[in-house]
Amino acid sequence: MQPHYAPGARLEIRDAEWRLKRVDYSSDGGYLLTCEGLSELVQGKEALFLSKLEESIRVLDPKDTELVEDSSSNYGASLLYIESVLRKTAPSDERIHVGQRAAIDQLPYQLDPTLQALRQNPGKEF
Repeated sequence: MQPHYAPGARLEIRDAEWRLKRVDYSSDGGYLLTCEGLSELVQGKEALFLSKLEESIRVLDPKDTELVEDSSSNYGASLLYIESVLRKTAPSDERIHVGQRAAIDQLPYQLDPTLQALRQNPGKEF
């Protein structure tokens, strides 16, 4: 019986903990698992695993998750973590996203290359 893989599940693969981001069927009859690293050695890394090639893929039970209270002032650590995840997440909808409305701090020097390119072609309209 093949295990049921669902996005968001925590998996243990190659002695490291991963969060499953995406599940696709592979041509060998198994699954292609797109995962994001959670444990210290692989944290922040993304990896692809073929379920038929891995010796052991263990789906971790959510009941075994240990919740740790955020003891920082006004939950600052949690808010910073959530903001960092949102900033790393690329938009996935079909709308056009304009750069100046992105989750960045726009600084004047960042516009210098664009202004220089526009000055090189003064008669051209964009």
